[in-house]
Parts: sequence; C-alpha cells; structure tokens
Amino acid sequence: MLQQASQNIRRLAAAARVVPAPVAGAGGSRRGRASAAGVELPMQVDAVIIGGGSLGASCAYHLQQKGLSTILLEAHQLTAGTTWHTAGMLWRLRPSDTDVELHSYTREMCIKLEEETEVHSWTENGGLFIANNKERHDEYKRLSAMGRYFGIESHMLSPTETQELYPIINVDDIYGAMYSPTDGTIDPTGVVNAYKKAAERLGSRFVEHCPVEGIDTEAYSVQGQPRRRVTAVRALGQTIKTGTVVNCTGAWANAITDMVGLQIPLRAMKHAYIVTESIKGVHPGLPNLRDHDLSIYFKTQGDSLALGGYEQNPEFWPKVDPGFHFGLFDLDWDTFNQNLEGHIKRCPLIENVGIKSTVCGPESFTPDHKPLIGPDVELRGFVHCCGFNSMGMMLGGGVGREVAAWVTQGAPNVDLFSMDVARFHPDCPRDASWIEDRTHESYAKTYSIVFPHDEPLAGRMVRKSALYETLLEQGCVYQSRQGFERPGWFAPGVDTKCKDYDFYAAYEDKISGLERTVRPKHDEHVYHELIEAECTFGWGKNVDLVEQECLAARTGVAVFDQSYFGKFFLEGPEAMKAADWLCTARMDSSREIGSVAYTALCNERGGVQADLTVTKLAEDKFYMAAGGTTSTHDRRWISGELEKSGFQATLRDASDDYCMLSIQGPYSRTLLSDLVDISLEDESIPFSTCRHAKLAGHDLMILRLTFVGELGFELHVPSQSAVPVYQAIMKAGEDLTASKGVKVANAGYRAIDSMSAEKGYRHWHADLSNAETPLEAGIGFVALAKLKTDTPFLGREALVKQREEGLSRKLVCLTLDVEGRPETPLHGSETMWRDGECVGFVRSTAFGFSSNLQIAYGYVDTPGGKPLKPKQIDEWLAAGKWHIGDKLTQRPSTYRPKCVFDPSNKRVKGDYPPEVLA
Repeated sequence: MLQQASQNIRRLAAAARVVPAPVAGAGGSRRGRASAAGVELPMQVDAVIIGGGSLGASCAYHLQQKGLSTILLEAHQLTAGTTWHTAGMLWRLRPSDTDVELHSYTREMCIKLEEETEVHSWTENGGLFIANNKERHDEYKRLSAMGRYFGIESHMLSPTETQELYPIINVDDIYGAMYSPTDGTIDPTGVVNAYKKAAERLGSRFVEHCPVEGIDTEAYSVQGQPRRRVTAVRALGQTIKTGTVVNCTGAWANAITDMVGLQIPLRAMKHAYIVTESIKGVHPGLPNLRDHDLSIYFKTQGDSLALGGYEQNPEFWPKVDPGFHFGLFDLDWDTFNQNLEGHIKRCPLIENVGIKSTVCGPESFTPDHKPLIGPDVELRGFVHCCGFNSMGMMLGGGVGREVAAWVTQGAPNVDLFSMDVARFHPDCPRDASWIEDRTHESYAKTYSIVFPHDEPLAGRMVRKSALYETLLEQGCVYQSRQGFERPGWFAPGVDTKCKDYDFYAAYEDKISGLERTVRPKHDEHVYHELIEAECTFGWGKNVDLVEQECLAARTGVAVFDQSYFGKFFLEGPEAMKAADWLCTARMDSSREIGSVAYTALCNERGGVQADLTVTKLAEDKFYMAAGGTTSTHDRRWISGELEKSGFQATLRDASDDYCMLSIQGPYSRTLLSDLVDISLEDESIPFSTCRHAKLAGHDLMILRLTFVGELGFELHVPSQSAVPVYQAIMKAGEDLTASKGVKVANAGYRAIDSMSAEKGYRHWHADLSNAETPLEAGIGFVALAKLKTDTPFLGREALVKQREEGLSRKLVCLTLDVEGRPETPLHGSETMWRDGECVGFVRSTAFGFSSNLQIAYGYVDTPGGKPLKPKQIDEWLAAGKWHIGDKLTQRPSTYRPKCVFDPSNKRVKGDYPPEVLA
C-alpha cells in the first residue's frame, strides 16, 4: 500500500509541480544580481557580520545593542541562503537545558520585535510530539517535566486526546503524545526584517549585494609564539578595518574560513520538504507535528501541509556554489520516499492529495548535529556562528545574544560548550572522511532518542593513545570524545573493536554527492551490539561489568587510562605570576615546588572557564592537566588570557607527548612500590604532590591524586614508554592477585563517573561551567585562601561581591530514597522539588555501587532568587522535604550536605579499615 501511495504522490507532483521560490530548477537557476556599486562602506567598525540570514541579523542586533559599531554584509539579499526556505518551526522542549533556554529566548525576541518594529514573525500554533513506543513516551515525559522548571506549558496526551487535537492523523499505532501549546512558527523573512529594523535603529548597517572579497589578517608574536589576528574585511573594492568578524554564512561558511586558512567540521547537504494541495481539516491553528520514530514532521501552511523529515541517505553538496541564492534543487524522490512513507502512515489522507510544491535546498550540518559557535582557536578576532543543522531559526535569537556576550565580555552567559567550535580537537576538521562520516551519522540520527550512553559508530580512531591496541586486546569498549578513543568499560574476552563505518547500509554503492564508495554492511558488529545494549532509560546490559570495575577500585586496584587528558606546560620568567593570575588557587612563592593544586580558572564574572590540576615543577614551570573533552577549549582560554595579561610566559601543548595511567585503590601503593625507584610512603609523596621517578627503567612523573576517592597515583608517562610501563603494572597486578588474592582490573570512565559522583567531585560542562561560580558549585575552597588576601586574580571582584551578598543558587546533591539499584535509574534533566515547589533540575547523575545509592546533582534556586548567606542557604536546604521529578512522577529523595562515600576522606589518605586490607 505504501509503495503504491508514494507512486501516486510522485505522479501528482509531476503533474502539478510549482516551486515557491523566486527562481528554481536543477542546480538552482539564479536571479539577476543587483549591484551595490557606489555604496560607500565605513572605513572602520568594531565588528563585521558576514551573512544576512536569521543568525547574521540577530548577531548584528545584539552586538550593536552591546555598544559595538557593526555592519552586516550580505552577498545577495537578506535570507537568500538557507533562511528563506526554512520551515521555521520552534520547539522548546529539548534534551539540553541550554537549548531550552536559547529557544525560549528566540521566542521572546520574536514577540518583542513584533511589538517594537510592527513586523510580524511569530505564530503561536503549538507543537505536538508523537510517541510510537514506551521509550519515546518516557523521553517526552522527561522533557515535559524539565519544561516545568523553565515555565513551559506542556501536556501528555492519550491517543484519543491526540486525535482530538489533530483529527486527520492516524493514532492506531501510537503510544501517546506530548503537546506544547506555546511553541509555534517563525516567519523567516519577517524575523530577519524585524532584526534589521531594530538593529538599524541602534546604528547598525545592513548592506546587500555586497560579497566579501577577502579578510585581512596579520601575524604577530606573543612571547615568541606566532599568532594571527583579523585586521580588516574587503568588499566592493573597499577595506573596512575591524578586529572582529562573525561568520554567519551557513552552508557557505567554508568559503569564508578558506579566506583565512581555517578548517571547520561543516558540510552542506540537500534537505527537503514538500507542500501538499489543500487538505480538508487542515487549518493554520493546527500545531506543528513531529513523529520522531518515523523521522518526519508536519507543518501547516494555510489549508495545506508542509511535509519533511530526515532520511537515512542524505545527499551531500560538496561543491557549494557561491552564486546559489534563492535557488532550489530538483527533489530526489527516491530519497524523499523514505519520509513520504512515514507521512502517509501517520496521515493516510496524504495518499490522495496533490503536491503544490517541492522545496529542496542547501543546509549546513556538523559531525554532532550541534552548531559551530565562538572564537576560533587559532585566529584571534574570527568568530564562528554557523552549522546550525536546520535549527538556525530556533536558535537565532538565543545564539545572537550569546555571541554578543562572548565578543564583548569574553565568555557567553550560558554553558555553550556543546556548541563551541573548540569542542573539536584541531585534528578532526583536517580529516575530510571524519567530517563526512560523522555528519552523515548525526543527520541520520536527528530524530533518534538521546540516550546517555550512546556512542557514534562513525569517525572513530582519529585520535588514540599509545595504549589503544593493548587495551583493545583486554576487551576495552571505547568511547569517543573530541575524536579521541577513551576507555568506557571493559568486556574481557570480547572483540570490542569499532569497525569501519558502513553508513548503516543507507547507500547501495557510492555516498550521494561524494566520490566515495561505501563499504558493505557489516554482517556482525559486536561493538555496535554492546552500545545498543546501553541505549535504554533502564539499566544497560553491561552495568554489572562497570560495577566490578568499581569494586576493584574500592577493594583492590583499578588501572585507568586517562591519556586523553590535555597536558600543558606553562613556562617562562613570569610563569608563576601568570599562573597566580589565572588560577583561583595560590600559585605564588608560598607554594612549594612539587606541589599539586586542584583549581578553577574563572572569567571576569566569576564563572568557571576550566577546572584542572596544576603542578609546580619550578618557579618558572608549571604542568597543567585538564579534562580531555575540554582540552582545546581550555588551551584557547589560557592562551587568550596570557596574551591579554602580557606576562612573560607561554603555554606549550604536550597532550600527545604523554600518556596518563591512574592507579587507584587500597593496594595501589603496594602494587607500585616494587616497580618504582622512589618511596611512595606518605612522608615521601604526600597527597597532592608530584615526584619524578623511574618505573621499569622509564622516566615518568607521579602525581598523588585521585578522582575516585581512593589512595591513588597518576603516572604521567612519555607516550613511547606507555606500553612497557602498563605491561609492568599489569604483571605486578597478576603477582599481587596470585599472592594475596587482591582484585586488580582495568577500568574505564563509566566507573569513574560512578565513583566520582559518590565523592562529590565535579565534572566541567556537567556540574559546573562558565555560567557558575566556584561558590555556587560548592568548590569555594579552591579560591578561599586567595580571597583572604589582597592577591589579584581573574574573577576575584565577582567572587568577593558574591561572598558579601550571598548565593541565589547552589549545587546540591540528592539521593533517591531507595536502597540498591532502583527499578528505573535517573539519567539527567529530571526536576528537583523542595516542599512541593520545583526549584531546579538534575545536571548530572550516577548510581554509586559502593554507597548503593542513586545520586543526582543539580543547581537549585533560593526562594524568589533572593541571595542567602552560606549558613542561611544550608539551613534552608536542610529544612526542606525533597523529591526528584522523573517522567512526571515524584520520587522521594534525601538532601545530602556531604558526599555519600567516605566524607572524611580517610581512604584518600590511605587510612583504610582493617577489613579492606585483610
């Protein structure tokens, strides 16, 4: 039936095809270009925005609002690239709290701009999400619950209620739906014109038919290290001096980055929807509809429906035409047919209607379906704002606001790391196949359920430690972070290698649009099966293996490969002054050589830009170890602040030069003592100190640290020595097991997540970010010693003020009132309730196998947002009755003022009860 229906659709479309574009046709015929000749451009502005779509217009408005002089240059006409043909739907209930906030602000801006400019852009027709199964229904309930914290109205509907709201759809096979009545649709032309009108009132200029001819940069030096910065933009034969360029050119963004020798992980693809003839029962008041399980959407256009979705075999557009504006491609019906079958299944009436028009235009996509935003890592003054994966209209207002904050204040207001261009290691954009493979997978999985432990199959093994093959032989199930393979958990005796990407067999021969032959579908892929077994909102099938790794760390020895960490050396005559300025912890002459400090690096608002460990190797040399996921981000921040400060110090990236093995557990000292040439007793290497040593004849640094709450030692080993050092450790482990029965095991980051949650250790981009201060995050100790002095450091003024005024929000720990594994674990984004009032949501969660507790961390707001002093806020927290809102149910919980495991930190000091060392 579906095959016959799609044939009918194609027949009707061929008979009555009208394309709603100024010009259309194969390859996109061009409208005659008007000329901006004779237009005089300013000689100098603070910022040049390139691209006149929704993002460019929003950035121009918000930057001008911040007091900068701006000009927007559009090569053709406003909206001409991808904005004009966007569907324009806005959905605020998303798995990411940052997305929720940004989308909500976009909606607010549409309403505000309408009032201020009298240009219409917003239609509030609501949004409807269809669930075809329990897992999807559970996801929607989680989104609906989080929406309550943000004040977003939503309702869970039964199939009958769903059909009452949207009478023409088939609900026989659905599980239910979520309805968000205050979502809606943005008119792309309207919103861009509204931003233009508002921005020009503030003094901005918008110039159309003004293609950028070049971007000038200059080389300069910072303490002997080469740098580059933007100096001007050339257009219409004129030069505009500027220190800031914002690239908002969407699918054409690579052409702009090419001008300055940059590479970004972005690819253009053909993305389509069709518009039906009139359908009885369709009217503008119907909500926009998404059926994620069928990978489709419906949007009303008068009494017609716009039908779109995300197919498994999208077509790339590798040779992006700079003259392609207001143009469309001919629709590939064989590709679109995948979506069409879903549309007909959800609304059988579609089988017999005609097609008014087809819209197949270019869109920009990225390897993780998130935009590319923020200052470039290498080129100062070049700001990315592109790669929006068909979500530019939804994100336009919010991202424009954050780009303006980033440019003027040095950091965004919210945690934008998931969209930050610096989330990608520089090696990744240099690999074309990596970009294409990952971008295909993220496109194909656009509407997939977001599970916490899902992993990509594409773009693997781009970056790996010297121990990769050795650990793979031990059954390591790797996770992909920043293109780096890091251990997730171990499945001994299993072939866990992630095989070459087969594109889920979406292409028969060659990848559409690319000159690449696709490999045949794998007959068997154990790694894929292992990951699929974790894609659930229940307990994954491999959870027992993770528990055993935790048991090894708590009772014996666990060996962690944390080589993906960023490793940097801060060096130079004023390295100590620089470190003391950057870090909240004291780094001056009072700190002993060989000491290690956990510290925050704050922005001027006191927000935590990074948290890492700093080892003082000499008065003029410091060693920094930062989380691997954020290493590029951290390097950009530190380098930028060093340049601003003018200290005679440089940052040297040694991330690939060293591996990092963390040996943790009650018997870690016993295992290592016979292998190294120094004493590991407390007197020789106290906690939070570093010593140089040899292990099996290889030089290394030993840092006595832990991130799991045990006696432990980090071995920072030159990469060429990593394998023999690891082998020596595991051989000693075998001997320890044979002689004393001690459990010694490899372990991965799933175990680290569990044990660090039990100890209350923070994860940047989860428990703290640039949007939170150390005081709010409960790590005020990292700055306390300095705050008691007059020592200046970055963020000091903001933290002093916050200490004086009090906190209006704070990170808290709750545990479910269930002993042992609950039937359903938490996964994040659940709401947090005190005395029946929603006061926050869960930012990170894990099950503690040692404490036997389900743990959740999240920021909660004080009553009315009124600042409270530490004693007041602690009393208020302790006096409340707590619940965690999970899928619209209230789960009784307990407030935990201290960490749930070893709150006295005896184990970290090597002080274990006799039964552990028996």
